[in-house]
Amino acid sequence: MNLLYEPWIPVIRKSGRQEKIAPWQIVEINDPVIELAAPRPDFNGAMMEFLIGLLQTTAAPENHNQWVDWLESPPSPDTLKTKFESVESAFECMGSAPLFMQDYEDLKGRYWPVFQLLMDSPGDNTIKKNKDHFVKRESIDILCEPCSMMALFTLQTYAAGGGQGHMTSLRGGGPLTTLVMLDPVGSQLENTLWRNLWLNVIEKDDFRNLYNTENHENLADIFPWMAPTRASDSKSGQETQLNQVNPLQMYWGMPRRIRLHWLNESSCCDICGCPTNRPVREFIMQGHGTKYSGTWQHPLSPHYIESKSGQPSPIHIQKDGLSYRNWLGWAQTTENIKSAHIVEFFNTTTKRKLPQEQFRLSVYGYDMEEGKAKARGWHQTVYPLFQIENNSLRKDFVEQAQKLIDSANEVAGFIQLCVKEAWFKRPKDARGDTGFIKEIFYQRTEQEFYQSLGELLKRIPDKKENTVFEDWYKKIKNAAIALFDYWAARGDVSVSDPRRIAAAHQKLNNLLRGKKFIAGLGISNKEKV
Repeated sequence: MNLLYEPWIPVIRKSGRQEKIAPWQIVEINDPVIELAAPRPDFNGAMMEFLIGLLQTTAAPENHNQWVDWLESPPSPDTLKTKFESVESAFECMGSAPLFMQDYEDLKGRYWPVFQLLMDSPGDNTIKKNKDHFVKRESIDILCEPCSMMALFTLQTYAAGGGQGHMTSLRGGGPLTTLVMLDPVGSQLENTLWRNLWLNVIEKDDFRNLYNTENHENLADIFPWMAPTRASDSKSGQETQLNQVNPLQMYWGMPRRIRLHWLNESSCCDICGCPTNRPVREFIMQGHGTKYSGTWQHPLSPHYIESKSGQPSPIHIQKDGLSYRNWLGWAQTTENIKSAHIVEFFNTTTKRKLPQEQFRLSVYGYDMEEGKAKARGWHQTVYPLFQIENNSLRKDFVEQAQKLIDSANEVAGFIQLCVKEAWFKRPKDARGDTGFIKEIFYQRTEQEFYQSLGELLKRIPDKKENTVFEDWYKKIKNAAIALFDYWAARGDVSVSDPRRIAAAHQKLNNLLRGKKFIAGLGISNKEKV
């Protein structure tokens, strides 16, 4: 089975028909493919990166004109299939090595049940302590060929440290991914899978300029499974840095040494329910695979700038999930956060501006428990993306947007504090997580936030952004009071104290009218309402 030519990727076409296609079929014009339809959301995210990586590796545009031409009118399926031929040997998944995303050598590790290919599967320690309450052991016993490949690629791309020398992904465990996408509302071009993939492919020269490293042109420099693994055990102690391989390996990182065990039997997949004649029930895994270190900067992930070293580190989703408080650093580079190369390229490269189109940012990833290989959840959302050609306007916009977010963060903290004081006699000693209150505030004010961003873009050139902040202040103040009134009345009735609730309400009002808070928004006390 060769992954470049066999139909294995689940998709939805414009007509609503669902089917599996080979990668070259993403450019079919008759009833075009609109989106992926994998049986799990993490598989969908990983398959977007698989296809983007494949296009960047084999079909990157020679120049901007070609990029625009193919965005508007995709190449023929035969053209794309021909592009893929140069790497077809790297995409076999059964038989003798080399095998896609599997170790080049015969392994000596233990056999693992196939469900442990999945990022949210319980680990050994969880099973041993009988704590696999939500994702049960052996609830997935068999995977078909497509689901096996999607699970394997997802694990290698997002892997957290698994102990026993099992390495993390090139971007660390559960990295955040941000993709530039067409917005179906407001775009002239039809919103197809091809266009949403192509928007995240970089021209050849621009890619070389982004990653200033010497060329390594062998297939093994791009696809690490094409040669013996650069093992990181105590004997070799090898680490893999950007200047030692082709930078395209960022799309094809392989930290885990794995070999799937294919069977010849008829069965049904426990994930998608499809029949299969080549199921996978187990895989062998050996520790000390490729250890990626150094200054890798994956083009699809934002990075924060470490204060001491000044070096970029990939951003990971935290347990409080995704909301507009995260929008700025991921949609626009700031002082402390560098947006993904593809997003920065979209924002700052004039030739990528398409004024007639509306764009959005697709954001997704796993929230991994810190210091453990345990997935707490999968998060995904979309944010608006604004095309701003004027660099001075962009700088002002980033600064003013930061004020909106800072004020929202303060108010979210005010509400949480005051609700706890309404509920508890000693709020500092109270147990339990009340962070959900802040998340509800962000959800309630999300639409208003993005409306305010749009107004800022209109008002900044005329120096009238204060009107936006006045309106924003009213909205977050009213939302804060309404949320407090709702949640303060929902504490433990047996210990409820009306005086305590009234005092907490007054404190919230005082905080919302505080001079420092008002000054942060740049509006005067007379404008408080």
